[in-house]
Amino acid sequence: MSRVGKLLVAHPNLPETDWFRKTVVYIYSDTHEHTLGITLNVETSTTINRLCYDKGIIYPDSHTRVNKGGPVSESAILMLHSDDWIGNNTISAGPGYRLSSDNNMLERLSLGDEPAYWRMCLGLSAWAPGQLDLEIAGEFPYSKSNSWLICDANDDIIFNYNGDEQWRAAVDLCSQQIINNYF
Repeated sequence: MSRVGKLLVAHPNLPETDWFRKTVVYIYSDTHEHTLGITLNVETSTTINRLCYDKGIIYPDSHTRVNKGGPVSESAILMLHSDDWIGNNTISAGPGYRLSSDNNMLERLSLGDEPAYWRMCLGLSAWAPGQLDLEIAGEFPYSKSNSWLICDANDDIIFNYNGDEQWRAAVDLCSQQIINNYF
């Protein structure tokens, strides 16, 4: 069963030393070769304005921060967004979402041509075949006390929260979806 369109939410017992502590990861690809996602709530000090400036593009907003999408390919620029927009290098990323990654998207954003909802990230999160299954199940070398919570994503959680607030809202969403399955 594909996990595309799901949120991985870090278990509350995940140790402070773990990179994924209190993170929310959106899964955009899940194949027999790998699982790929972007972490939504780890903010960097980099602004979108700075990313654009480094590529010779003038972007008017100097406050919007870029998130750290994960510890893999940290220089890759990825934008998770609503499916009302498409660029030169855009893929489907689950029901209602797309993922874009090219310089043209930055140029278009600088001109005000943007999707209804979007979040920019540097890097991504990746799992080898079977690794995420073991993590979710809490099987060796992982444990049940620090496995992932998993739930269906929605626009509110993805685009309207940041940081620890986003993680808490995602934990609440996971809890509610689990309860809804029983009643």
